[in-house]
Amino acid sequence: MKILFVISSLSHGGAERVLVNIANTLCLKHKVSIATFSNTDSFYPLDEKIQHMCLDLLKPSHTIVETLYNSLRRFFILSRVIETLDPDIIISFMTHTNIIALLAAKWTKRKIIISERITYVFYSSWTLNLIRKLTYPLCDYLITQTHEDAKKYSFVKNVMIIYNPIVVSSDSLSHQKEKIILAVGRLDKQKGFDKLIMAYKLLSSKDDWELWIVGEGCERDALEKQISESNIQNIKLLGIQKNIFDYYAKASIFVLSSEKEGFPNALLEAMSCGCACISFDCPCGPAEIIEHGVNGILVENQNIEQLAEWMQVLMENDSMRQDVSQKALKVTKKYAIESIIQQWEEIIQRVYSK
Repeated sequence: MKILFVISSLSHGGAERVLVNIANTLCLKHKVSIATFSNTDSFYPLDEKIQHMCLDLLKPSHTIVETLYNSLRRFFILSRVIETLDPDIIISFMTHTNIIALLAAKWTKRKIIISERITYVFYSSWTLNLIRKLTYPLCDYLITQTHEDAKKYSFVKNVMIIYNPIVVSSDSLSHQKEKIILAVGRLDKQKGFDKLIMAYKLLSSKDDWELWIVGEGCERDALEKQISESNIQNIKLLGIQKNIFDYYAKASIFVLSSEKEGFPNALLEAMSCGCACISFDCPCGPAEIIEHGVNGILVENQNIEQLAEWMQVLMENDSMRQDVSQKALKVTKKYAIESIIQQWEEIIQRVYSK
């Protein structure tokens, strides 16, 4: 079967990592291509059997006219790519790309599965939500990442929940844990790293623990200023790291401080590497992954004082930290790539056979 994935780019994000993991596994049985609107190569390693087409269509839009022009250009060029490749199934990732890919698929009379990678309420744009309600019913299937989010798509006939897969190197489980609290993600407001730093500052005892934040983004300057003004020496902003699992392997505690999520890959990855994890109970995802007090800790969303309290508890209580860490490892079986790919294969065959 010929499968075409469509996504804005294959940069260093969670959705991009998931797509690459799925594509690298599907290409063992199918002919897989990936079309991206960006002009850059994949940040994550792609199997050499996969054809990656960089369409160079990510032009900035400063006005409504430019937005319309750039959208139409993406639609027509993607339509030509679809006609050239003649895929049996198109799989699109992320909201804006889903809309363009849906219209192109219907124009070229191809079957399409669209996949949402962020919670439905992430976007506040009335126009975008209207367009989504008008176009999403055209899909053959919509994949969401959580049961909570699936309920939001009552206007779509066929909706299926498929969790993100975990692909973990065995080396990640062989490292000695260190006194490191780790956070991973884009440096933007949604990820709440400013609140994590506030919570870290509240800790009564932290001299021998370090806070490492891996990621890059528009909030770097603001976070550097906050760290400087807090006069805390043991916080590190480490930028983008390709060998992210080396950091999970070293960290004893992982914190997810996001205001909202689609399905937090970083949380799953940290748990699969034996980190004792603390997460704000934000929409959506953490509550479907963490059983509070068993394989992790759920904290009232954006409650900085409560976050600091639980960080202190895990830092000081070695036996509890190790117990939570060991039970967190069990997510590896539930979210293993083999299990998740089987679900993708089933939905692909269902759509193909329609």
